[in-house]
Amino acid sequence: MDTPPISRRGEADRSAVLLVAVAIVALPLLRPVGPGRFTPVDGLMGVAILGTIVWAGTNRVRVRLPYLVPMAVMVVAGLVAAMFGQDLDAGMLALVQDLFLFAFGAAVANVIRVPANLSIILAAWAWGATAWAAALTVGVVADLSVLVGASTGPESRAQLWFDNPNMAGAYFVMSLFVLLLGRHPRDRLVRVCACLLVLTAIVLTGSNSALVSLVLGGGAAAFVAVWRRTDLVVALANGAIALALIAGLAYVAIDGGVLAKIEESSSPLVERSLARGRGSAEGRVSLFANEFELFRSGSLLGRGPASTKANLERSFGISKGAHADYLATLVERGLVGVLGLILLIASIGVMTYSVVFRPLSPAFVGVLRNPSAVIGGVVAMALFAITHEVLHYRFGWTFLGILAGLYLFGREVPSVPVVGGSSFGREQLEHV
Repeated sequence: MDTPPISRRGEADRSAVLLVAVAIVALPLLRPVGPGRFTPVDGLMGVAILGTIVWAGTNRVRVRLPYLVPMAVMVVAGLVAAMFGQDLDAGMLALVQDLFLFAFGAAVANVIRVPANLSIILAAWAWGATAWAAALTVGVVADLSVLVGASTGPESRAQLWFDNPNMAGAYFVMSLFVLLLGRHPRDRLVRVCACLLVLTAIVLTGSNSALVSLVLGGGAAAFVAVWRRTDLVVALANGAIALALIAGLAYVAIDGGVLAKIEESSSPLVERSLARGRGSAEGRVSLFANEFELFRSGSLLGRGPASTKANLERSFGISKGAHADYLATLVERGLVGVLGLILLIASIGVMTYSVVFRPLSPAFVGVLRNPSAVIGGVVAMALFAITHEVLHYRFGWTFLGILAGLYLFGREVPSVPVVGGSSFGREQLEHV
């Protein structure tokens, strides 16, 4: 693969990657909130961005900007919509936030151009998420509001210092896929304990979206992992058996009245998660219908970034945000913004395919335990974006930065396209 050269001094200089790693560990620190929704982690992310720029300039490293074209289209669309919208200040702030997150994702991608740096980033996220999951669990068990991040009690949903429990759930879902992707923790028992802690944190957030994203993303990752190790026929056979079992269990659950019992359950964990499923889904359907009406009654250019909540309140008396990346882009940035979003999705798809289904260089393969986890993370983000604005999540752009870095610097380009386990070679499969 034709990757930009990096000097020995640049490779040995760990300043930028350590700054990025510190910011990744601090991703949950979204409280207190300052002017312009500035948070403690934003300060660390800003330092990491500046540190990466200085590192690149000092060592004459060629900086790559993944997702530049899609983001440029979306930002321009947002700028035009903001200029013709009703709240220019809110729109401009949203665009600054977009550029900031894009810059941090680019910083992550550029510092992991060598395997050792990738290992540092994956270790920082894995150990950081494990520590935060342990803190959240202790907070719930000990009824500590400072760790739960919300009012304590049997009906509370844990969120740590995230904006809401659903965002916390999404963070821990993505963290679980990062744990599966990398080799940290290295000890098997410690690794299992870390995964169990993160799973516990997901349950404690009570986020149904996080649970669905975890199950479907995990299923996609498992399917691809089997495909890589064997072939497509075996993967499809295993997938068909799994779907048949799930369908059978679902039939038994519905026929036996299990769903009704769940909704009537007195268990605090069930009450604040699965029992909310029907009401939450109905609320989302109504909200999305109102948002689509905003698009129909508005301009094709969009109503302006971060304007959905104000417009919903003005038109329907609903004080809620967009709660969906796809609809938010359509309503706020119009058809041009949707084009940018489609380009972004296409870019992510191409990178994911290349990283998972084409050979990685042996040095990068040695850092990864299961590249198929990338599929799980991408699928989880895509599903979560149906009901939440993932493109505003700092950890979402961190994951996209890791994906872009693997695509830009970690691949070996084969002479012919490769799909399936037999094409990867025994040596690579030993590291997967």
